[in-house]
Amino acid sequence: MTEPLPTPPVVPRALPVTLAALGLAVSIVLEQVHVATYLFPANESFCSVGQTFDCNQVALSRFSVVLGVPMPLWGAAGFLAMLLAAWHRLRLLWPLAGLATLASVGLLLEELLYVGTVCLLCEAVHVLALLLAVVAFWKHRRHGQPLTRALWLPVLGLPAVVVLATAFFVPPYWAPLTWQDGVPHPHGEDEQGHRWVGAEDPAITVEEFIDYGCPHCAVATNLTRRRLAAHGDRLRVIRRHQPRMRCNEGNKGCLTLRAAHCAGQQGKFWEMDAWLFIHAPGKAEVDVVEGAQTLALDEPSFVMCLQDPATYKWADAEAKAARKLKILVTPTYRVDGRTVTPEELDAMLDERL
Repeated sequence: MTEPLPTPPVVPRALPVTLAALGLAVSIVLEQVHVATYLFPANESFCSVGQTFDCNQVALSRFSVVLGVPMPLWGAAGFLAMLLAAWHRLRLLWPLAGLATLASVGLLLEELLYVGTVCLLCEAVHVLALLLAVVAFWKHRRHGQPLTRALWLPVLGLPAVVVLATAFFVPPYWAPLTWQDGVPHPHGEDEQGHRWVGAEDPAITVEEFIDYGCPHCAVATNLTRRRLAAHGDRLRVIRRHQPRMRCNEGNKGCLTLRAAHCAGQQGKFWEMDAWLFIHAPGKAEVDVVEGAQTLALDEPSFVMCLQDPATYKWADAEAKAARKLKILVTPTYRVDGRTVTPEELDAMLDERL
């Protein structure tokens, strides 16, 4: 007589559902922080506790919005899919949680290597994704139910709707701080020909030395724009450059610096400055002509300016001026004629603004 096949164990549901629900809740709170960072720049997040743990800084980083969708909403969609997969005891939970864990590792490295600070709420999300992956590997990978045709739509369709609805229907509230549609503050050139933005009669003037290929500079300039959004009537920022290379015609160097200068010749220096910080950091090459097209510049004039010996001379003079001031790293700040640390700058801004 044939023995009956053993009944497969019932996959537990309470623990993975709880973890996924917590991840969804934290992602929603993170989205609230993300919105507040851009729309209410004077307010500090409750999870910003100094230079090391700063959710606002991470919210301003280059990967805080991906494909037109804020990263917290990507997380919310992912945890929603995992919540539904856990509720239905699906084998699908394991690959979803594994993918979430890989994404968490990548985002953590981005925070540590490029942003230079850590978001405590983000780390809570990462830990929850890792715990879900462990639970799913232990139970759902072997004993979970297969994803049937009837479950495709509710399990994967609903999270996809969240992402698509955000991409197509949610206004890009982060756009004002990108300055792609114009500079929301007074701006011009000082007596030395350096570009400034902010207060016409400033209480404090900050020289910000940057390199467009520097990821840390991209984060720092986002913070600067946030400060200007809060104190644009009292703060002035002067853009200075330390490209850390020779900018002569022989090496065809400092392309991004030349691009900013040439956009400035057409009245869009700060727009190109912002565009470059979105597209150039960490890259060996960047198509600056694409930036000119995006900003509706006169392309032939822009290209001619890039190749003009006078442009190379200007760019090399900027690099030499930074070296003369012993500016070796970027970003670096100068206030009242002296170099200050980011901590000193924060204290000065708190005092004068």
